[in-house]
Amino acid sequence: MDKNDRRSHIIQRNSLIGLACNAVLVVAKALVGLASGSVAVIFDAFNNASDMLSSLVTMLGYRLSKRKPTHSHPLGFGRIEYISALLVSFIVLFAGLNFLKVSIEKIFSPAEVFASPLMILILSSTILIKIFLWRLNRKNGIEVDSDALKISGTDALSDALSSSVTVLAVILSSFTSLNVDAYAGLFVSMFVLYAGTRAVLETVSAIVGERPAKETVRQIRDVISKHPPLKGGYEIQIHNYGPSRSIGTINVEVPAAAKGEEIFDAMTEAQNEIMKTLGIYFTFGMYAVNDSNPTVLLMKSEVMKVLKSVEDDIIEIHAFHVHFEDSRVHFDVVVGFSVRDLAKFRNDAQSALEREFPTYSFQFNIDPDYS
Repeated sequence: MDKNDRRSHIIQRNSLIGLACNAVLVVAKALVGLASGSVAVIFDAFNNASDMLSSLVTMLGYRLSKRKPTHSHPLGFGRIEYISALLVSFIVLFAGLNFLKVSIEKIFSPAEVFASPLMILILSSTILIKIFLWRLNRKNGIEVDSDALKISGTDALSDALSSSVTVLAVILSSFTSLNVDAYAGLFVSMFVLYAGTRAVLETVSAIVGERPAKETVRQIRDVISKHPPLKGGYEIQIHNYGPSRSIGTINVEVPAAAKGEEIFDAMTEAQNEIMKTLGIYFTFGMYAVNDSNPTVLLMKSEVMKVLKSVEDDIIEIHAFHVHFEDSRVHFDVVVGFSVRDLAKFRNDAQSALEREFPTYSFQFNIDPDYS
């Protein structure tokens, strides 16, 4: 079974297990809730019903994401998985809001709660099932990089904790006249809302696009360093079209005197190695540099000092090339996100460089700190 087949098998298997387990929990908690009159137990059952819907959405979203690319969507439909994860998050939020509303109503209109030892035993066993689902979905969600499974795992953990509070409330309600059940429901609803909000934020972050992980950037640059005459690795951008399809762009430096065929062969080898080890298809941009020249190296160092005097949040300069024939210098400067007014920085930097090097002209690009 290859990697993609295994991923498909795990997601669909977990979704079916989640459906079956939550179906059992819905029936068990609904019966106990109706028999005891506990609002916390009844809405715990509704919460499990929403978990069933979450499992269905996860399974359906994955099936849709595996559709073959089309003329209008040549990169496939993998991002549907992110959409399904977002829907799961909203389902969790909806359940939490409803639970909050009813719990507040019960605080002002309390109802008697009764629970037998058998009911307590049934509710306690549901906690173990939720812990099982949490461990299963979290572990497999990380293994196959499925946000929907990871969110389902987090939701299962919150359910286990909320069910624990529910059981405690039902027990305490048998020994006190205080409206423990309603306040327990309020606590559980707040916990579910927190889990749902966190899941929404994490999923939206993935959809918007995130900075590449430091370890991924390090691995990419390590590959580049193994394929001379390539060096560096700048403006690394990775675009995800679903967890199993990633496309990236990267710029590298090469000596100005290097031959085109030599550069092409090195890029092809690096591209294949990155694809094999990280599963990311990269396209390359190239900077021709002459910074092996001692004069150029010294000038590069001095230019960096000038830029630092203008703005402290300068991360690096690269693509540094001095055209001696017409006294022209070209480079890229990477600035931190604290630099808000890029136009002002460009004007100030240009003026400072021309003062320091009056016989040279400067052309430079300002790059955000992509990676």
